[in-house]
Amino acid sequence: MVSIIGLSSSFPKNKVSQQEITKFGKSIFSKFGKDFDRMLPVYENSGVETRYIVNELEWYGKEHSWKERNLLFKKNAINLLKDSVAKTFYKTKKNPNDIGAIVVVNSTGILTPSLDVELINQFDFNNDIKKLPIFGYGCAGGVLGLTRGLEIKRSIKKSVLVCNVELCSLTFRPQIFSKSNIVSTALFGDGATSYILDDIGNCEVIDCYEYLWKGTTHFMGWNVENDGLGVVFDKIIPEFIFNRLPDILKEYPPDCNSGYILHSGGMKIIQSYEKILNNCKYIKFSRDVLANFGNISSASVILVLKKIIEENKKGNFYMIALGPGFTAGMSKLRIN
Repeated sequence: MVSIIGLSSSFPKNKVSQQEITKFGKSIFSKFGKDFDRMLPVYENSGVETRYIVNELEWYGKEHSWKERNLLFKKNAINLLKDSVAKTFYKTKKNPNDIGAIVVVNSTGILTPSLDVELINQFDFNNDIKKLPIFGYGCAGGVLGLTRGLEIKRSIKKSVLVCNVELCSLTFRPQIFSKSNIVSTALFGDGATSYILDDIGNCEVIDCYEYLWKGTTHFMGWNVENDGLGVVFDKIIPEFIFNRLPDILKEYPPDCNSGYILHSGGMKIIQSYEKILNNCKYIKFSRDVLANFGNISSASVILVLKKIIEENKKGNFYMIALGPGFTAGMSKLRIN
C-alpha cells in the first residue's frame, strides 16, 4: 500500500481580490480601446474571488525581461517549496533521511540545476537520493507528478517526497493584448504543495493512469518569447473535454460510487466536468479552490485533494487533471 501523508501548501504574501485584478486589467488594457470592454465578462465569470501572487500588482504593469522573470521564479519557488516541505515534515514527523526520492513538478520557470537539487541542499537530504525534476505537464502535473512518484515508491523502500510549485503570475505580459493573456490575468495564481508517499497512511493511492490525445499540441502550452512565456489556450478545450473525456473514463473506469477530485482549471472546465460526470457532489471543493486561489496549474488539483482530506471526507475517489499535450492524468484513491 502507498499512501499520501503530510499534504501541505504555501502561498506568497500578496493576496489580491478579483475586483483589484479587474481594475488592474482595465488600467493596462484600456489603451487598446473598446475591444477590452468586450473582455470584461472574463473577469466577472471566472469563478475567482481572491488569489496569491509573488509581486505587488504595480510590478505586473511594467515590461520585464525573461531573465528578470526567471530569477524571480527561482527565488520565490525555492522559498515556497522550502516552507511547504517544512510543514510536510512537521506533520509527518519525518526527516530528510527518511526520503529516498524527490519529485518536483513545475511549468512556469526553468532552472539548471533544477528545483529538486535546490531543495536537497536546503534540507540536507542524503547524497544518493533519487531526483526527478519535471517540466511542462501544466495543469495535469498534479496527477502526473503523483503518478511518477508512485512508480518510484513501488521500486524503493524509503518514502518519496512529491512537490508542485507554480508561479503563473510571472508569465503575464502587459504589452500583449490577446484573449489568452487577458484570461491569464483573470484566472491564474501562485503557490506550492508538497506531500510524502509512504507505506502507511489514510489516503491510499490505488493506481494512476494517463492518456494523450495525439494531434492536440496546439490546444494549450507556452510560446517562448524574448520577454517570457506567452500563454496558449484554444477556445475548443471545454468542448473537447465534454466530447472526448467520457471515452477515456470508459477505458479507465472509476470504481462504483467514487467521488471526483477535479482540477479547478476554470469555470468552463468545471462546467464541462459537471455535464459528463454522474457523481459531482464534491465539485464544490474544486469551486472553492478556484475561488480562493485561482488556477495554480499543477498545484490546483492537489489543493482540492487537501481540502477534501481536511473536511474529513472518506471513501473511493477518482482524481482528474488535464493539461498540455493534450493530456489527461487520472488516479484512484481511497481515503479512510
